[in-house]
Amino acid sequence: MILSHQKKFIFVHIYKVAGSSIRSVLSKYDDRDSSDLSIFNNSRIWMEQKFFRTETSFLTHLKAREIQKMIKEVDFNNYFKFSFVRNPWDWQVSLYYFMMQSTNHRQHKLVSKMKNFEEYLDWRINKDLDFQKHFVCDSKGKLLVDFVGRFENIQADFDHICDRIYIPRFRLPVKNTSNHLHYKEYYTSKTRKWVEEAFKEDIELFGYEF
Repeated sequence: MILSHQKKFIFVHIYKVAGSSIRSVLSKYDDRDSSDLSIFNNSRIWMEQKFFRTETSFLTHLKAREIQKMIKEVDFNNYFKFSFVRNPWDWQVSLYYFMMQSTNHRQHKLVSKMKNFEEYLDWRINKDLDFQKHFVCDSKGKLLVDFVGRFENIQADFDHICDRIYIPRFRLPVKNTSNHLHYKEYYTSKTRKWVEEAFKEDIELFGYEF
């Protein structure tokens, strides 16, 4: 996340949705201090996650509901909260190739031993399923953020955010990309259906189609 008291905004960073590019531009406004995360070390949120995520990863990819519990209620309610989402079929291709190509990724060894993208999807859906919805909604499915931008429309949506938080518009740089073809090239009718069924909640909430 990025938390700016000066500009009164919170950025919820969903992994592999151009968050690194956005962070590189907005980090100058990130002015968290120790009081913002004073309950961090002893929080139930961290205790539940620390065996699975590094501290850096934990802070970078905090979900909106986690942030809500860790900062002042008045700040969370009054600050402009935003995030970006990505087509679930495209998201999975990006995740797969990022983990394959990033040797320092915690799941690189596991994923690099898989035969192909289909085997990765089978593992992801049955063993390590995660939803973009969970980053921006509460436990009842209610949106906790004020604006959800789209990866597919990232520059225009980011321009809107810049206007909303009263900062100059910036051209987003390209960061942490993986090398692969258009996502549709990697799917069969079977694997396309797998994602359609597994990520139904994201597809319906954010209005995506293959």
